[in-house]
Order: sequence, then structure tokens, then C-alpha cells
Amino acid sequence: MDRLIAPLLDRLAGRLGANDLALVQRAYARAAERHEGRFRHSGAPYITHPVEVASLVAAAGGDPATVCAALLHDTLDETAFDAGRLRAEFGGDVSELVTGLAELKDGVPEAADDRVLLLRLSDRLHNMRTVEYLAPHKQRQKSLQTLETFVPLARRLGLAPVAAELESIARKRLAPGPEFAALRTLALILPAQARGRYLREWAAELAALPTGHRAYVLELLRGVPALAVVLWRPRARRLTRTLLTTVLASRARPWLALAPPLTWLTYQLARTSLADALAFVLSVPPALSALITGARRRLGLERDDDTPHD
Repeated sequence: MDRLIAPLLDRLAGRLGANDLALVQRAYARAAERHEGRFRHSGAPYITHPVEVASLVAAAGGDPATVCAALLHDTLDETAFDAGRLRAEFGGDVSELVTGLAELKDGVPEAADDRVLLLRLSDRLHNMRTVEYLAPHKQRQKSLQTLETFVPLARRLGLAPVAAELESIARKRLAPGPEFAALRTLALILPAQARGRYLREWAAELAALPTGHRAYVLELLRGVPALAVVLWRPRARRLTRTLLTTVLASRARPWLALAPPLTWLTYQLARTSLADALAFVLSVPPALSALITGARRRLGLERDDDTPHD
């Protein structure tokens, strides 16, 4: 017995009969043959991947057909093995599971067979366990997809430990580098409600870029202050309007605030020139009164017919 498959067979021995165990052994032998000479990014023989996927399926309680499909899941896409031969050697159930998984590579539809979803989830879990051997931008892409698609899928299938492990690995890979940390710090000037949304969008954009994205981050940093002005402008207008409405709520209220400084200025002018003080009294208060009236009208606090008539 090949020592690579021995732990899996030992795990299955307690619940599978001799015929099913023999089928699993045959599936392993065929997969090992098809992947001979191929290696993972880590440098490990490729066959270690389907064996690990099959072990995850077995640990989740997968049936013999699903375990065999896990061992053979990359033979159609990655080798010259064809679906007809797969069906002839391992039967329709195994063949349909492998074919169904191949069709799922670009998505995880809600209506898929749960056994196919288990295969897809187990495949992703082992790939995430070895994701550090991929290029950094691919690590981020797979981590984002894992959080968005595979963690919810694991929870839906009732595999909470798998969901937790996937989430933990993905979040570690998405931990911000120094460039994103600078972006996140500057983003503090954005309104709190918008800040999280923009940071998520920027993280997704950075994940889709190759590793040399420093220039892109610098452009984002330069644009954050302008973005803050745009996002804060409506709130600043509302705040300004609220303050002005409060101050100008009545005709007397603004004059209560203006009277002390106007009186002090008049007194200071009168100490040196009564003419200047008189000119100040005759020109400044009427101008301020006109400004106050105009502001009250713009705020809807006063209509044209509210002004007194002689």
C-alpha cells in the first residue's frame, strides 16, 4: 500500500466495506498515474493535493463516490484523462461528481449538488492552506473570493470549523501592508459611514493588481482629501444652515450678538473722531440689517411682505 494513501484508507476502514475501499484505492492509483511528474507551486508532488482533498471530504462524512471524485477531481482539467474513460472505470456517480465540479470552477451556484459543493469547498480549503506559494496578488484575489463565497458556503453546509479556518487564513493574507495602512490612516478624514465602503473598494482593487502597486496607492492618497471635501460638503451645508437658522430665528437674536462689538467699536472711534463714529453708526448697522434680512429670506424665515412698511 502506498504510504501517501494509507492514512485516508485507515480513516475510511471503519465505515466502508471492502469493495468501497478497493474503489478508493483504484481511484488513487489512477490519479497518481495521471499526475505523475507534475508538482504543486510548493514543490510537492501534485498527487498530494487530491489526497488531501479526499481526506477533507472523508473527514466531513463524504460517501465513497465523493471520496473517489476528490481523488480524481483534477484529472479532467489538468490531464488528458477524458470523461468517457472516467465513467467506464469508476461509474456514473463518480463521473458526474467530477464533471459537476469541473463546471463549478468559476462559481458556486445555489442549486448545485451538496456533494459537489463539498468537493469544491475541500479543494479550496487545501488550496488556501498552501496559498503562500502563490504570487501575492493571487493570494489576495483568492482570499477575497474565499471570504465572499466559500466561508458562507461552509456555514451553509454546516461545516463551522472549515468556515473558521478559511476565514482565518484569508484574513491573514489580506492583512494590510504599509501602503494600505497609510491609506487607511488618511481615510480617517472621510465621514465614518462612507469610510468602510471606500476602504473595502480600495482593498478589492489592490487585490486585483500585481505587487507593484505603490504608484496606484500614492494616487489614491493624493485623492483622499478631495474626496473628503466632496463627501463632507452636503453635511457642512446642512450644519451651516442649521446654525444660521438658529442664529437668525428672530430679528432680535442676531442683534443681541452684534450689539456688544458694535458698541465697543463706536466707542473706540468716538474717542478719536466723533465724525468717524457717526459715519460708522449711519453705515454699518443698516448694512448688517440688510444682510440679516437677506439671509432670513434665503432660509425661509422671512418673506418680502414681512418687512415693515412706512
